Formats: sequence, structure tokens, C-alpha cells
Amino acid sequence: MKVITIMIRSRLAKLATLALALVAFTGVGIAQESLKIATVDMTKAFESYWKTALSNKQMTERNADFAKIEQGLVDDIKLAREEHARLVQSSRDPANSQEKQTADSRKSRDKATEHDGLMRRLNEYQQNKQRTMGQMRNRLTRARVDEINEIITIKAKEGGYDIVLNTAKSAADTMAVLYTAGKNDLTDSVIAELNADAPKEFKKPATAEGAAAPAATAPSPGEK
Repeated sequence: MKVITIMIRSRLAKLATLALALVAFTGVGIAQESLKIATVDMTKAFESYWKTALSNKQMTERNADFAKIEQGLVDDIKLAREEHARLVQSSRDPANSQEKQTADSRKSRDKATEHDGLMRRLNEYQQNKQRTMGQMRNRLTRARVDEINEIITIKAKEGGYDIVLNTAKSAADTMAVLYTAGKNDLTDSVIAELNADAPKEFKKPATAEGAAAPAATAPSPGEK
């Protein structure tokens, strides 16, 4: 999802800046020992991770659940509005008796009150939906990033790397790392490790370099 991608790019761009500063600082302190540096495209790793697709799937499902209830409220509001209009018309119809006009006038006011209550309920529900979906998106994104970082840490230690830099583009469409010769890029090995235990439904055939990764979805008590 675009929102998740923007969030992760912004967060990782900041981390990359700190990492570059660390490289410069450490380079001053180490005169004879050179640093061993690796790179990872965090956006590519994030979008290629099967659990990102799972998270997106959960988000989509949760959003659909919200939409069903929201549509029910919208339908109730429409019915209340139509009934109110009918009652108002009846209360002003000279063909009706005075008694019926009075009764329908009273009912129209009650229906107007009901309509206003439904509108408030819909507004509160939509706010709750946005808040819940935002919290869920943040929670799932943090979980995926933490899992990716765990694999990066393992790969870095195995390869004896001192620092791993993020080469993904930032939200401003600029590289956090302005140049890399492409050496010691751990991205593909990290992705392979992340997807090693992917369920069959989330396994995807190999795609050409640069191909867009499929999106994922949204919610539920069993989300991880």
C-alpha cells in the first residue's frame, strides 16, 4: 500500500542519514582499520516480504468489515430522511384530517431527531474506523520492519559487516545513499530469508529486476 511505503521510506531515510553520519564519524576514529559496509534496499525488502502481503490482506478485509457496517448506517439515514419527508408532506396535506396532520407533524419531528442521531453515529463510526485502521497499519508496519531488521542483523553478523546502509529512495525520490557500486548488497539474500517459510498462497514467481511487487491487505484478531 502506498501509505505504508511512504511511511517506511520516510523512517528509513532518517536512519540512513544517521548511518552515514556514523560512517563519517567512525572513519575519523579508525586510522588503519577500514570499515566493511553492506547495503540493503529496505523498500524492496519490505514490498517483497510475504508478510507484507499478509498485512495488506488483513487491512483490506478489516476495511471491508467496516464498510459493511458503514453502509448499513448510510441506508438507515436514507430511510429516515425519506420517512421524514413523507411525514412532513402528510402533515401539510389538506386532504388529511387535522388530527392526522398533527400526528404526522409530531412523527416528523421524532423522525428528524432520529435522523440527526444516526448522522452523529455515522460520523463517530467513521472517525473510529480511521483511527483503528491507522493504528493497525502502524502496528503491522512496525512488525514487518522489525522482522526485516532482525534478518539484516543476522546477515550482517554472518558477513562480518560493520555497517549496513539503506539504499531505498526517500519520499522525495532521492537516494539516502547517493552512490553505491552495488557490492555487498544483501537485499536479495534478506528477501530470500524472509520468504523462506512463506505459505504457498504468498509465494510468487521470480520477476525481472525492477518489477513492481504486488500489494497486500488488512485486519483481524489473528494478525501478526
